[in-house]
Amino acid sequence: MNFSGESMDLSPLHNYMAELHQKYADLNSGEVADYIPELKKTNPDWFGIVMVTVDGHVYAIGDTDISFTIQSISKPLTYGIALEDKGADYLRTKVNVEPSGEAFNRISLEHKTGRPRNAMINAGAITTVSQVNGDNGEDKFSRIIEKYSLLAGKPLQVDNDVYQSEKSTGHRNRAISHMLLNSGVIEGEPEDILDAYFKQCSILVTCKDLAIMAATLANQGRNPITGIQAINKRYVPNILSIMSSCGMYDGSGAWTYDIGLPAKSGVGGGIVAVLPGKSAIAVFSPRLNSHGSSVRGIEVCQSFSDELGLHIFKSDRQSAFTIIRASYTIDEVPSKRMRSKKASSILSTHGKKVRVYELTGELGFSAAEVVLSQLEHDIKDHEIIILGLRRVTSIDQAATQLIARMTRTLNLQNKQLILSDTHKHATFLNTLDNIFSSLDYGNSIQAFDDIDHATEWCENYYLTQS
Repeated sequence: MNFSGESMDLSPLHNYMAELHQKYADLNSGEVADYIPELKKTNPDWFGIVMVTVDGHVYAIGDTDISFTIQSISKPLTYGIALEDKGADYLRTKVNVEPSGEAFNRISLEHKTGRPRNAMINAGAITTVSQVNGDNGEDKFSRIIEKYSLLAGKPLQVDNDVYQSEKSTGHRNRAISHMLLNSGVIEGEPEDILDAYFKQCSILVTCKDLAIMAATLANQGRNPITGIQAINKRYVPNILSIMSSCGMYDGSGAWTYDIGLPAKSGVGGGIVAVLPGKSAIAVFSPRLNSHGSSVRGIEVCQSFSDELGLHIFKSDRQSAFTIIRASYTIDEVPSKRMRSKKASSILSTHGKKVRVYELTGELGFSAAEVVLSQLEHDIKDHEIIILGLRRVTSIDQAATQLIARMTRTLNLQNKQLILSDTHKHATFLNTLDNIFSSLDYGNSIQAFDDIDHATEWCENYYLTQS
């Protein structure tokens, strides 16, 4: 299910992302990267946001199909390939896993061992490329782009102009590679390894590609669109851990504290954030801050984390796929009220327009997304949706936001969302009222003591219309 473009869509996630896109489209602080000459040609106003869930739903808004170079977002991906090829124990003898607290291009090597501090800084990334299987740089790069293509679910290619630009100006990286050779961290010809590294950074992707690649990490290495195991799931925790502690360079600590998602940025304007086991976000916007990360991208990820509760230390614990206990229309399960033959005949037709979802367990972001995705699939055949909450034990901030937005979207299409069994969820109802008020959504949502009363109200509605 793919939601893209600027039109009104049923998906509350799509509508929320559209609001974020509109909110931050005029944020013009930061500068396009200029230390690689070709990157200066990038349009600073490009802006796209994509979320991909582990069950393959794609939500996209803005400039999501424009190609740009992956740059440093490649680093955790190649680290994963090197883990597959050499194993975690051996790879750690070549590159450590400690945050450096320094800029990405600093020559940060350990005093005694000569190892780079981590695989996210340039010194570590060059070392990681050297550890990918292959007799030479060309072989190593062939393996890298083949694996990237599996992660993205489509064949990828190199932007030759950016590659040549990086190669002709990458003198600092040359100095780093010779220091690594001198320390015995890499072997062979540094220029050969650097050539593979420069090509790796120059691979063309779109914002949608990045979101799928990141969602593959969220899905234990299995591409959620193609179903192909692109990265050995054994090493996915290693990749996500290094992204969490080091992915945002000298801003990694603040990122983890404030946003709380494993992430990686690139000077091409891309940024990815992973919610393990659930979803991934990618943002493309070329204006960068002093750390080399997308200004708009950081703001979008901060909003996702704050407003949808995606911080990994706050996320819901229940498996989302068990949230829908039962689903039926009210002609299949009518209310307990006795009806005349004429009324029953009317309701046998109109009852198909009302669908009930009985929910169970903890209702958090991922669980709510599953419910609403199912609702999006079903809603074309229905006018009223009843959500039964009797067996729901808790409803978090993210789920509340999504339900409010879904209610608004349905209302705009002359459809209605009704809640039942809300007596245990007073805080949820109060929060819904506040959201409706603050966002000028109009009247609040209807709520009933139980599904039978909600069903009876729907029956009476259709009887009065007949």
